Amino acid sequence: MILSLYRYRWLLYELVLRDLMQRYRGSALGFLWTLLNPVLFMGVYTLVFSVYLRAGMEHYALFLVSAMVPWLWFSSSIQQGTTSIIDGRMYIGKAAFAPVVLILVPVLSNMVNFLLTVPFLFLIVALSHHKIGISLVVLPVLITIQFVLTLAVLLFTATFNVFYRDLQQLIPIAMLLLFYLIPIFYPLSSVPAALRPFILANPFVAIALAYQNVFYANAWPDFYLLAYTALTALVLFAIGVAIFTRYEETFTEYL
Repeated sequence: MILSLYRYRWLLYELVLRDLMQRYRGSALGFLWTLLNPVLFMGVYTLVFSVYLRAGMEHYALFLVSAMVPWLWFSSSIQQGTTSIIDGRMYIGKAAFAPVVLILVPVLSNMVNFLLTVPFLFLIVALSHHKIGISLVVLPVLITIQFVLTLAVLLFTATFNVFYRDLQQLIPIAMLLLFYLIPIFYPLSSVPAALRPFILANPFVAIALAYQNVFYANAWPDFYLLAYTALTALVLFAIGVAIFTRYEETFTEYL
């Protein structure tokens, strides 16, 4: 798979570029639409939890956005990538094409959006009069772990969606449920102690908490949780590659 990706690296580059251009083609605001999601979430949740419910959390907007921005990368990639093989059915079966390229395109294009949104995080940090310490050096590690985890999940969902189309209907619901179960707009301390092990079992939770530590708490992430997420991502990736490779040759029969 790695050799295939290297062989078709220029095609991958062109597909990612085309995906980004099509996303903003004809829109007056262009890339600013990418910022609209976190800004709207930040405004609504800040109003609800800081004004209506008076949660009393200092600089709540920064706390929210620091986990919301990576979550949008993850959730958008999963929702778009689940149908990537079906959407790219015209490429499947071509002798000079590796279907795994289709899965990688939404991960990379949404990662580009994420990287372009990171300056917005720094702006919120500045407006909140916060400081980011040396823990910022782990940001490339967080991005790498999230990239592998996202691709690993997509190897499962995109493959099985070819055979079970109901999966693409379930994914948006699953993403919505996960959003409320992951401590993104509320602190982990508000989760009852008896339920925390179940929440922490979700590998994305460690990623969300790590971003909040770096940008909000000015602290080092929990490296034990990150190690668990990294190991889980690698295991899921290995299994996902095996499953994708096993069913790759049967895609044309169902498409």
